[in-house]
Amino acid sequence: MHKTRRTGRWIAAASVTIAISTIMGMPEAAADSAVQPDPSGSLLYSRLVHNDDGSLKTNGKGGYFVTTPYTGNDVTRKVGRLTAGGLCTATVLDSPSGTLAITARHCIDSDAALIESGRATFTPAWHDGQRPYGDWVVDKAFTSDVAVDGSVPDVAVLAIRPAEGTDRVVSAATGGGLKIHPALSSTQSVQSTLLGYPGPAPYNAVLMSACVGDYTYYPGKGRGAVQRVNTQSECHVGGGSSGGPYVTATAAGPQIITVLNSNGGSVISSVAPSLITEADNWVFAKYPNLSRGGGLPSTGSGS
Repeated sequence: MHKTRRTGRWIAAASVTIAISTIMGMPEAAADSAVQPDPSGSLLYSRLVHNDDGSLKTNGKGGYFVTTPYTGNDVTRKVGRLTAGGLCTATVLDSPSGTLAITARHCIDSDAALIESGRATFTPAWHDGQRPYGDWVVDKAFTSDVAVDGSVPDVAVLAIRPAEGTDRVVSAATGGGLKIHPALSSTQSVQSTLLGYPGPAPYNAVLMSACVGDYTYYPGKGRGAVQRVNTQSECHVGGGSSGGPYVTATAAGPQIITVLNSNGGSVISSVAPSLITEADNWVFAKYPNLSRGGGLPSTGSGS
């Protein structure tokens, strides 16, 4: 279990390395090292919080803080808190319906009843109780059971219900959505920024974290096939950040290379397109009056 359970205390955490110590029988994440690569020039470097002395503010384990309000940036306004049986992170996707978001499968795998009853919500640009775009109901989750690199990919595409009484879709509120990055090769690395809403202090599920590093593809590693290059250690921010996007800059705009689980991320480029198509078809069948391209222009490109 790597999402943060809402039981009055934080009892689980997501990171690349899992420690032996446990809290209430669940694994507690631990950092390899707080030493991080230079984030200068990264996609959201200008949005990272600095201390009075000009140094970057960190959590002491390699995680940075993102400048508020999150509505002030074209990427961070699309990332939000996912609330179901636990707390995770999700991101608005570019899609014909404008209603889709992406997260980690383990964030919603045991929450079918909550989703069916309309009690799972997505809150883009959430910040310390502020809901600038409101809470959006998760209508349905789409996943794939086809193994990739030897494991079922830890990714889910969410259909987000249009605003009640209107045809307004979530991507219209957030200024579009992000596209999925093409598959990485094992000889390719890209600088990416991981965003999320960690439960543990000092983020406390109310502040957005950012981790910056270089990521590549490790064949045969299943749900950990996309990780940092082996000369870099991952940061540690904690549970609640699961499902958060690894976003990289491209000539066509920012794109998502994977979403966070407890061991890096799955290769999602081979399954996300079909999940997006399946989810969009379901949305248009349920809401026949919804126009295609109902959201604002998208960010990024799949090409």
